Amino acid sequence: MPRLLLIAFAGLLLPAIVLGQSQRMPPVVSPEVNADGKVTFRLRAAQAKEANLRGQWTKQPLAMTRGEDGVWSVTAEGVPAGVWEYSFQVDGLNVLDSLNPTFKPQREPSKSILHISGRPASAWDWQNVPHGTVHQHVYDSKALGKRRELWVYTPPGYEKAGQIASYPLLVLQHGSGDNHQTWVVHGKAHWILDNLIATGKAKPMVVMMLDGHPLGQMSRDAASQRRGAAMEAFRNELFDDALPLVESLYRVERQPQNRAIAGLSMGGGQSLSVGLGNLDRFAWVGAFSAAPPSQEVAQAVLAEPAATNAKLKLLWIGCGEDDFLKSRNEEFVAALKDKGIHYEWQLTAGDHSWPVWRRYLAEFAPKLFQDSVK
Repeated sequence: MPRLLLIAFAGLLLPAIVLGQSQRMPPVVSPEVNADGKVTFRLRAAQAKEANLRGQWTKQPLAMTRGEDGVWSVTAEGVPAGVWEYSFQVDGLNVLDSLNPTFKPQREPSKSILHISGRPASAWDWQNVPHGTVHQHVYDSKALGKRRELWVYTPPGYEKAGQIASYPLLVLQHGSGDNHQTWVVHGKAHWILDNLIATGKAKPMVVMMLDGHPLGQMSRDAASQRRGAAMEAFRNELFDDALPLVESLYRVERQPQNRAIAGLSMGGGQSLSVGLGNLDRFAWVGAFSAAPPSQEVAQAVLAEPAATNAKLKLLWIGCGEDDFLKSRNEEFVAALKDKGIHYEWQLTAGDHSWPVWRRYLAEFAPKLFQDSVK
């Protein structure tokens, strides 16, 4: 039982503390997902004058209310299943949810993550199936002269397959502002592949995810001016450092028919430029809401359509109706069509965002390394 400690002061006995009884405030939970589809968000900001919730699932910010304990809160109704980005706007400043340890990996992290599983489960939800492993690697890049990182996904059963089994390799690239962790932490690429492999929809494969900013994060103007140099640096690091590292540590096939490269936005542009520019290394290329390939690569591919078709197993291009890169994708697809180059084009609902790109990976992965493209 708690004991009361008394202090004598000016002839009076005054209660000081209750021993054995916690003096801590009750924990604050955010986000709190309720069974009825409502999600409550909370924020400790006692001195703030105004706070709003900005969620990817809605275009309108939701005003938060401050309680007597200084905790702001708001309950969002009808949040659909999915993996969503959100943040708080506090007195005009963008703020992460400090009570939620899961945030989107970026050069400048600005979004927390809310994941609501679907019923039935979606491809990017955790499911009760065999799961693969995500490996982290730090290495000294000879091509760049600095320390770099990459992540590698190995499929379920890789560790038990023995030294005989080898696997095809997918190079999967992120977009501008993100990094090599984003396809796993936010894109759920590892769960997508686990679920597809478990149902026999995709072949087991190893996936390498490389930091796509070899020259560091640049402003929009600087990136435009140094696009050629950044692409060359990415290509050099991929071929001189990243692929040799993965080939030395993992049982991966090396023939072009067992190699794919795909990415979103900036990573899609890298995939088009490096993939189509090196068809002796990659026979499968995917572009999700992609920046266009370099002019040099595009001209070379379009100039020899027969040679391109002979080497290319699949060129898959997808973009959303409301994506700001829609017109540039349509222009590239029109040029491919005009020259008779084989491709698969998907114009879908959505904008330039991760809910679109997760769907694209779930559609693209089952087509890889098949004897005939489904």
